[in-house]
Amino acid sequence: MSASRLPSRNFRNDSSLATLGLDLTGLGVCPDATGLSTDLPVEKANLAKLASYTRAAHDGGVSFVSLGEGFRLRSDRAVRRDDWLDPVVAARRISPHAGAAGLVPTVPAECADISLVAGELAQIPRTGGTWTGLQLAASDSAGADAVARSLDGISRSFGRARAATGRASAPRVVLPVGSERDIELAGSYADVVRVREDDLGWARELRFAVRAAARAAGRDVRVLVDLHTVVSADRASAEERAGLVADIAGPTAPWAGALRAVGTTTDVADLIQSWLTAGAADGFVIVPGSVPADIAALLRGIVPELRARGLVEEKAVASRPTAVRPEVETASASSARRLAAVPVAS
Repeated sequence: MSASRLPSRNFRNDSSLATLGLDLTGLGVCPDATGLSTDLPVEKANLAKLASYTRAAHDGGVSFVSLGEGFRLRSDRAVRRDDWLDPVVAARRISPHAGAAGLVPTVPAECADISLVAGELAQIPRTGGTWTGLQLAASDSAGADAVARSLDGISRSFGRARAATGRASAPRVVLPVGSERDIELAGSYADVVRVREDDLGWARELRFAVRAAARAAGRDVRVLVDLHTVVSADRASAEERAGLVADIAGPTAPWAGALRAVGTTTDVADLIQSWLTAGAADGFVIVPGSVPADIAALLRGIVPELRARGLVEEKAVASRPTAVRPEVETASASSARRLAAVPVAS
């Protein structure tokens, strides 16, 4: 490793304070619904519920909510050529009702129209601490050059859209890293890196490599590990429910390939602490097994436990108390009614 990739001797490693994200891709319509009988009615995503969970997550201490590439607003995607834009459209529509939360939608690296992405993101209000990110999902056929071109195009398009709308702040860039070819790109462009890896040793190597590449480029980056959680009162019950959830979700589950934490609140906190202590992550993106049970467990149990251990930032939330109930809904009734009336066709 070259000297330029080494931190200074007074470099402070604050990775013990974890950044937490929440992946709510599961609240979208299942893309596989298009394979069902045409006699079934079109299913639509519940944007009021998505806004409610996003607000609850932020009030509970989660930094941002992520909508993956598979998030869909409608099940009739066969007649829509722009369904890849659904995560961005959903983020824009819930933004006025979701509190001061970070919103990170995902689009494929080979976007059909970069200007559409920039135009939607530029409309998200930056009030009350709300911020936006954009994750690019690269296919196996898309090389680093394609991702870099997309990022450059989004930067230029966002500048024009921002001038038209009067909104500030370009989106933070989120990139997935799974192999050596992704490291230099992430070091040069990413503000946040997501790693989907269940091997602690390899995740640690990826994190060190990404952070070294970012330092060489004069930048800093946070490396977050995707963590699938299923939480119950005891480990046996959690394992049983995890099996049921996996059977229902099938092979296209949003957590496929992610690190797995199944057990009690303490079990999940122990795993998170062990990865942070080992230097394998700067934080985690939680992919819940089921809604609302595992989101309630995150906000009521896991985050408070991590806070008690000094692993996440102490956050004053008294002004907006979290009220996470199994039936959920922390968004105001008026916001929910307004969102329910919004058509979801993109």
